[in-house]
Amino acid sequence: MYSLDLYRRFIGVQIRSQMQYRTSFFMEIAGTTLVTLLEYASLALVFNRFGNLKGWTLGQVAFLYGLAELSFGIMDLVFSGFDPGYFGLRVKRGSFDQLLLRPVNIILQILGSEFALRRLGKIFIGIIIFL
Repeated sequence: MYSLDLYRRFIGVQIRSQMQYRTSFFMEIAGTTLVTLLEYASLALVFNRFGNLKGWTLGQVAFLYGLAELSFGIMDLVFSGFDPGYFGLRVKRGSFDQLLLRPVNIILQILGSEFALRRLGKIFIGIIIFL
């Protein structure tokens, strides 16, 4: 129970810090949403031009695309702390050693260290396309 409460606190700190600059936060979500929509629109254009591709219809590909965007969005939202660029930089700078010295589960600390709310746009569009 202690771990869940601590994780909830870590996430609360991350959300408050990302909401400090609300305009930037919402522009980042809008940008992520726009990129995801444009990716899907390019798929739709290809299917519009060529019809079915090897038996795959736009609906089937949209289902897979929505499922993939939803899955990757949730993964990126929750597990951003383990991203190779972020985690590797933490090791190079020596801040990973700080985490090891704390009397808290290391995985919990890494999970709570980066919570990318900007991925909500990708998750939202993934749900819409999936359905």
